[in-house]
Amino acid sequence: MNDWMQNIPDSFMICDINLPGTHDSCSKKVQFSYFSKCQCMSIFEQLNIGVRFIDVRVEKTGNRLKTVHGIADCYKPGERKNNLMLEDVIADCKAFLKANPTESVFFCLKRDDGGSSEDAFEAFFDNYLQNDDFWYTENRVPSMGEVRGKIVLLNRCCAEAENEKYTDFNCGINLSGWPDLPKSAEKTVAVVPIPRRNGKSTEAYLLQDMYKLSPKKKWAKAVKPLLENPPEAKGFFFNFLTAADFIHSPKKYAKYINKRYLKTDLSALTKYGWLIFDFPTEKMCRKIILTNF
Repeated sequence: MNDWMQNIPDSFMICDINLPGTHDSCSKKVQFSYFSKCQCMSIFEQLNIGVRFIDVRVEKTGNRLKTVHGIADCYKPGERKNNLMLEDVIADCKAFLKANPTESVFFCLKRDDGGSSEDAFEAFFDNYLQNDDFWYTENRVPSMGEVRGKIVLLNRCCAEAENEKYTDFNCGINLSGWPDLPKSAEKTVAVVPIPRRNGKSTEAYLLQDMYKLSPKKKWAKAVKPLLENPPEAKGFFFNFLTAADFIHSPKKYAKYINKRYLKTDLSALTKYGWLIFDFPTEKMCRKIILTNF
């Protein structure tokens, strides 16, 4: 599963590819693990089983960014209380792409604790992004051929509108309008515009991230209907199979939902979007990957 994207034609738009992703991707080793741990693999291990979307949550510390899940710090696997820094995550992505140049990594950046979203993005822009050819940073949906061997930035942070150094060419695909969907929402899928700095937005994405539901309701109300009858989406469709609350840990949610996902029939050449998991296995990744062919 480390090189499955080599079989995707260069002409395919990335939003039309079905692929697996992970939620709170850096949380293999994390504080308050019952509530915060969402993965059992490192970033590099996730990429090798087929994952291509990673959800990276950060907090600014000095001029650097450390990975977090809410108020909980993420640590380097195998190292006791040594923070997993953003440069460690990027290094894993680059190492994977050097070994597998036909692939792409879709890197979703979010400020999750401490300071403002604008401050976090400024630190990212100044210290991690500039003059690095590994990144695809345009605010438009590219084709597969444009991004092979690259890290595609999906930006949930806000970049200051008045700052002239930020453009539609260097801040990534703008997902800063990502809504927090209440569990009482009648519709489980939100349609969210992709804002542009220069001109009117012409693109949007679909989002299902009903993370506040109970395991049974999450599956029955939000996940199962979208696997059995996926929406007709022209752009990105992010479908989160994840949730947690103060009773059920992410692992308990995953045990319930992932089991049912594996038993659900998926059809070839049907657009299911990007399925975002907690605790995925290679078998789970392969199931959605094979629908592309």
